[in-house]
Amino acid sequence: MAKADRRRWAVATCVALVVAAIGDAGPEIVSSRSLVAGYDGPGPLIYLGVAAVVAAVRWRFMPLLAVVTGVLFLVGGFSDASFVDRLGTPAEPVQFCAAWLQLAGFAAAAAFGIAAVRRHRSVPARTAHPDGRQNSETEGPRR
Repeated sequence: MAKADRRRWAVATCVALVVAAIGDAGPEIVSSRSLVAGYDGPGPLIYLGVAAVVAAVRWRFMPLLAVVTGVLFLVGGFSDASFVDRLGTPAEPVQFCAAWLQLAGFAAAAAFGIAAVRRHRSVPARTAHPDGRQNSETEGPRR
């Protein structure tokens, strides 16, 4: 995979973590109508910090940090009964949408992070017969 493709997947990973942070902090910000007063814990800051590290450090395996973060917070979210209740209660639309946004952000961060570090296996361009004839199945017609 080209370096530019890896960078695109890494950027997508960072955007997914920002989406997860919006999903986490959004309901508190909406209910308090203040960016600062709606603070409920370090979660959104952790997501944004991991996104900043993944964006700033140009090591090939750095997006795996976002994968680990996404998986850990997904496991933590599903083990918390209040988060699971928010996923299934559409009567509170802000809480419901924010929970699904956070869930989608973490799942996307994990998937995009894996895509950013995977290796592309190259396929040989052509196969030649030992006697020099062309293999028409793999090379196509001669011009």
